[in-house]
Amino acid sequence: MAVAKTEKARNAAHIVRTIWKNPMISRFEIAERLGLERSTITHQVSSLLDIGLVTEISEGKSGPSGGRRPIHLAINKDYGFIIGIEMQVEAYSVVAVNLAGEILSFKKAEKKVIAETFVDDVIGIARSFAAGLGGMERLLGIGVGMGGIIDSDRGIVHNSIPLHLTTPLDFSGAIAERSDLPFIIGNDANCCAWGELAFHKADGLKNFLFALVQFRSGDQANQEYGGVGFGLGIVIDGKVHTGRDFTAGEFRSAFWTDGNKAQFAIPYEEIKSLPRNAALLERFVRELSRNLALFVNTFNMDKVFIGGDIENEAIDFPALLRAEIDRNWMYPTPVRCDVGWSSLGDKAVPYGAAGMLLYRVFTSTHFSVDAEDDQDPLVRALHLL
Repeated sequence: MAVAKTEKARNAAHIVRTIWKNPMISRFEIAERLGLERSTITHQVSSLLDIGLVTEISEGKSGPSGGRRPIHLAINKDYGFIIGIEMQVEAYSVVAVNLAGEILSFKKAEKKVIAETFVDDVIGIARSFAAGLGGMERLLGIGVGMGGIIDSDRGIVHNSIPLHLTTPLDFSGAIAERSDLPFIIGNDANCCAWGELAFHKADGLKNFLFALVQFRSGDQANQEYGGVGFGLGIVIDGKVHTGRDFTAGEFRSAFWTDGNKAQFAIPYEEIKSLPRNAALLERFVRELSRNLALFVNTFNMDKVFIGGDIENEAIDFPALLRAEIDRNWMYPTPVRCDVGWSSLGDKAVPYGAAGMLLYRVFTSTHFSVDAEDDQDPLVRALHLL
């Protein structure tokens, strides 16, 4: 009986994944894609409709031979919510989104981050925030984003400035001891890239960059790296590229000089005045643009999203980057790369962390925090068993 129930739950997960990846799909098309009996699909979809996870959208056109019109299916965006958390040196921000990526609530607060209490702090933030949205029952999972070298597949933080961490932290292992909810942790810029993949599937983007620029005003951030952080989320062929050692997207300017504590050519002593100094801000953005232009043209990127605190500043970063991309190009044909703001501002990382969790749950049959029985994360997140 237990085996049959588990198999039923797995079939339901396959159906839900298929609908998520192919909105407006019909029952017949699901059966064709999954190789399952139409009666099985009909029964499973009926159950998913009953619990409110799937909704019927519209009727399609009849086939050449007539007959009943197929009914299109989609995921109910309000079935539950996902929490995304950004952990910084001296603060955190947290956002809740529905399954369509619509922001339900957002909060930012000061909090000193230390390795010893990090896992408990993350769980506490998630539980407190979920309580304001009706409790944990509708919470489907939590994504966490922060600066550092992070293996998001295994849930291991290898190195992190916010945590002053130089030895690996098994985040997923520690979480599994405290919660059975799906949790995932990733580098902040990579999270932003995941967010674009998860919530903008219809755009069909395959190769793009997310350029994350953050300004931190806390004393600790200023002392350690000038209060300015920059990283890249890199998507190639529709997948976030983290590299073998999970360092893809870690950045140091090509114009950096030996001894500078900051990531850029601008001296550490000067960069602390960003973003208040308008002339220095333009110099900073031009330096970043020259670095990015080489990457965009070398890898033939489709789009560059620019996000983070830089969105709040009075400078046209997209225009400056566009000019550098064109200047870097040696052919007469124009570079076909769209450059624009992410429009999420200080919500970019927590929103992206939620997107990372959503994307991984809906596309992976294994998760870094899976229980010993290797339960499908979608089965657990959506309470299908």
